[in-house]
Amino acid sequence: MRKRRFRLSLRISYFLCAFVIVIATFLIYYFSFDARIKVMACTGNYYYSDAQILDLANVNSSSRSLLTPTFLVERNLTSDPLIKNATVNKKNDRISIKVEEKTVIGYYVKNGKNYMLTNEGETIELDQKYLKNIIHFPLMSDFTDQQLENIWKEFGKYPELLTRDVVEKIAEMVPYASSYDANMIKMTMQDGNTVYTSISDLMMMSHYQDMLSQLRGQSVCLVLDAQNSTINKLDCAYLNMSLEEREQKRKEEEAAKKAAEEAQKKEAETNKEKDQKKEESTDESQEDQPESEENQDQSDVSQPEEDSSEPDEASDWILMPDSGMLYSPSLNQYYDESTGLYYYWSDEEGFVVAEQ
Repeated sequence: MRKRRFRLSLRISYFLCAFVIVIATFLIYYFSFDARIKVMACTGNYYYSDAQILDLANVNSSSRSLLTPTFLVERNLTSDPLIKNATVNKKNDRISIKVEEKTVIGYYVKNGKNYMLTNEGETIELDQKYLKNIIHFPLMSDFTDQQLENIWKEFGKYPELLTRDVVEKIAEMVPYASSYDANMIKMTMQDGNTVYTSISDLMMMSHYQDMLSQLRGQSVCLVLDAQNSTINKLDCAYLNMSLEEREQKRKEEEAAKKAAEEAQKKEAETNKEKDQKKEESTDESQEDQPESEENQDQSDVSQPEEDSSEPDEASDWILMPDSGMLYSPSLNQYYDESTGLYYYWSDEEGFVVAEQ
């Protein structure tokens, strides 16, 4: 009996010792600085900050590595409706968290609450403590449920083109009705520009950044056209007009265009008349040209005759003081400058006019 009691007491003592050792070890580990997680890294988060991810994972600098199992951290993260997947890795005093968030295309207000809309059509109520995250996506106002469905389906159809970067450039989206499409969207961009597009042309927003270098002016309005793969720049005032005002403006533009065409036509006719007159004047001058040339030829022909009546400066003409005429011994002739006549001397008749 005594041996049995002794054995029982010995077992209890062993158990108590083991329990004390376990408790002591746990307390030593728990209060040890080396047991704490010192390095925490987050990747893949876009809407949530690193601090918000760690808050959702319930991990901080006071967390102990052995007391923070990875499956528990992953479950904490995926319980948030905005996080699609989460992967947690631990090594010694380091923990790395990789998350995949759902793509939000905008938010809207309903019954005084804010709801995020994803490109998969999921509606997520936005927690007030994360209200600052709305800077990453636009406000979607006055859309019907059917319009919202058409929009998220279009975003879900082109996830590679309509990325978070594209969504973040949009400040607000509202419905817009035009004469050719009653279900268009008017998007006010973060940079102040305005984009008008049909729901089926939303994929053209992927080219918005490429258009910025070509834009000039303030409050530029663009119209997306996926069918022709173009982005057209239009006057914002025109897009804000009513159908009656647009029709009136169209008529005014047509009248101005017609007047400009008539003025251009009239100017062309005037230039044509001037050209014809110029050609006629040119023809007359060309007809007068032969007469001028003929007169010139006659002048050239008569010029030697005049020259022939004058003494050659290169000959041996000398002035005779007694008669006042020029005499050339080589020609044996006299030249009277006053009459322009040539003479020769005859002993019988005196000065006789020489025949030319």
